[in-house]
Amino acid sequence: MSTPPSDQPENPVNVSWYHWIWVFPLALFFRLWLGTLRIHSNFKGKTDETNPVVIMLWHERLFMSPLIAQKFFHRPITALISTSRDGGWLVAFFKIMGLHAVRGSSSKRGASALIELTRNMKNGRNAGVTPDGPKGPRRICKPGAVALAKLTRSPFLLLGINFHSAIKLKSWDQFSIPLPFSKVDIHFETIACPQREENDEEVALRIQNRLNEISGV
Repeated sequence: MSTPPSDQPENPVNVSWYHWIWVFPLALFFRLWLGTLRIHSNFKGKTDETNPVVIMLWHERLFMSPLIAQKFFHRPITALISTSRDGGWLVAFFKIMGLHAVRGSSSKRGASALIELTRNMKNGRNAGVTPDGPKGPRRICKPGAVALAKLTRSPFLLLGINFHSAIKLKSWDQFSIPLPFSKVDIHFETIACPQREENDEEVALRIQNRLNEISGV
């Protein structure tokens, strides 16, 4: 059984400059890979959100995030990425694909990450969060994103993503990569900003159940 990536307290791990020689060709390769997918969605064109939203998808579907950001969103997106070495590679990949990142998780640098995400949203950026990341449990929504929505008075935008043909890695989340030229269903669903008096854990459970439903799991 594989183990989840470990976070580094207060010191996010970044990709060394000499490793960037691998990042560029890999990013190009995956961009071409994403371009072959047959996307079917309940939303046509780009989203028309008037204010920033908290975008939520399961960690196992992160492969799709650059394509979704470019295809469906006008607003730039700031993604919450763990401080681990795996997170460092993901940040490098996202940077090339046009996504900004904030480093942190529910267990490490959580407060500073929440402050930085709040600042980004007040500056007009959407926030992208994997509520079961970075270490799981798989498909269990932690309440951090609920706190972010309450602080910024922002709604949630859930992304239910279903792969018709995919490779599943032996990772804690069974990270999935859709096969080239395969069909991918993407379901967008908005959930109103929770009231301040609502319990964060109860809101997180409702989001978890709905995200599982629209993801077909």
